[in-house]
Amino acid sequence: MKRRFKILQVLVVLGGIFMLSCTDNFVEINRNSNAIDINKNYPDKLLANAIEGIADRVFDVWLGHEIGSCWVQHMAKVQYTDEDRYVPRNDVINMVWNELYAGPGIEVQRIYEIGDSLGNKNYKGVALVLKSYIFSVLTDIYGDIPYSQAFKVDSTYTPSYDQQESIYLDIIASLKIANDSLLSSSSSKIAGDILFDGDITLWKRFANSLRLRLLMRMSNKSDYQDYIRQEIDQMIANPAVYPLISDNSQNAALIYLGSYPNNNPLNETYKTRDDHRVSKTLIDAMYNPNKHEHPDWRIVVYAETPAAGGFWIGLPNGLTSAKAAVYLGNGIRRTSKLGEYFRKPDAPGMFISSAEVNFLLAEATFRGLLTVATQTAQGYYEQGIGESYRQFAQEIVENVPIYYDEYQGVARSIDDYINDFLAHDGAWETGKELEKIYNQKWVAMFDQGLQAWFEWRRTGYPLLTPAVDGLNDGRIPQRLRYPSDEYARNGVKLSEAIERQGPDNLNTRVWWDVADN
Repeated sequence: MKRRFKILQVLVVLGGIFMLSCTDNFVEINRNSNAIDINKNYPDKLLANAIEGIADRVFDVWLGHEIGSCWVQHMAKVQYTDEDRYVPRNDVINMVWNELYAGPGIEVQRIYEIGDSLGNKNYKGVALVLKSYIFSVLTDIYGDIPYSQAFKVDSTYTPSYDQQESIYLDIIASLKIANDSLLSSSSSKIAGDILFDGDITLWKRFANSLRLRLLMRMSNKSDYQDYIRQEIDQMIANPAVYPLISDNSQNAALIYLGSYPNNNPLNETYKTRDDHRVSKTLIDAMYNPNKHEHPDWRIVVYAETPAAGGFWIGLPNGLTSAKAAVYLGNGIRRTSKLGEYFRKPDAPGMFISSAEVNFLLAEATFRGLLTVATQTAQGYYEQGIGESYRQFAQEIVENVPIYYDEYQGVARSIDDYINDFLAHDGAWETGKELEKIYNQKWVAMFDQGLQAWFEWRRTGYPLLTPAVDGLNDGRIPQRLRYPSDEYARNGVKLSEAIERQGPDNLNTRVWWDVADN
């Protein structure tokens, strides 16, 4: 098991980044003798901290769970339902921005600089991949953001906001540079890699899979079709040069440790909270009591059965707290909690999976954005379902007999459950190809709330009904508002971005989001 490191993060706030200044005596008195000085060459400590810092923010209860997972209707809230009704807290919005920029953002920038000074291209490549991931998340949350000037730090700096279009093109180019010119198994080794344990080929797979994700995310922009096709074809035609994540052993997933502060953020949350339930939308898509013998078998991992008894029951999204409390007589006892697998201290934080890659390839093949495919669109689709099932193979095989008496003592493999699903609700349907791909990707991306929400915004599938008592004019949000901190720190540049992009509200679509969902 890989060891985790915590270091003292630089106290900076990005947007108009500033650093606290103090007297030399004050600094000396308050210096932590155990802290890591990030001005020295400790790339291993910075790397470990940056990886966990990204995961902690992306998968925490506030951003990943209550915004991402609730807005894409994987989860719902049974108490304190503001976020589920599209009322995100201002301090959460500020925290997301500040901590991604000033935490792992500044750390990966420092890793890149240290790698350059040491002549270690692998540190530079890894930093470039992580930087690309961070900025892809930030721009998909907000739209136009500080990018090209983001880390040019001084006490008065107010960076301009780059347009999302230029950010996307630069990230995609950066990921290609990381693969082609920096990451190499024959170059200097790296340390502190708690994601892939120093396996540079896995970093290349992460880089290329992330590149595929972003190319497909911008794929509804009609003027970029040829560019996207050329980029994807190049990767698929040259798998030795541009390897992708192709099975679950290669997933970009941080495996958390078993105790605080290195446990999965949801594990820590659920030690003291019980205000989340699995969404009725997801439960109804996976389990129909009238077809009890052929569910989506992943349900036994995704959700628990209600404390009051019976099989799986989801909670409608966006009820008021009063309505949620009395849903079906008792909302807490009569609806399904998040499955134990996702509440474990060592539950993985999934950056990108083999299942998602296969669904992206299925879509690209079907839409003619991949012309050198090694499989049919249906083949990629079925492989995506298979990879999603195999991700939870042990849990499915062990848990199904708990709920289905007829399978107790029956030797069934994960392939039996996959084949059963593909023969029923997972079957490929002519005329509904894209709908099947999108819907199954949505199911497979459970517990990846932000990315699932981003993909729903792009595709419009599944067909979601907005929150019952939503407070956003009957719409599911398309982005987050800019942080209130930015209005005070960098108001002029922020105003320029808003004038260009559109009103700073939850319904202004970002550049790649051209579908009216």
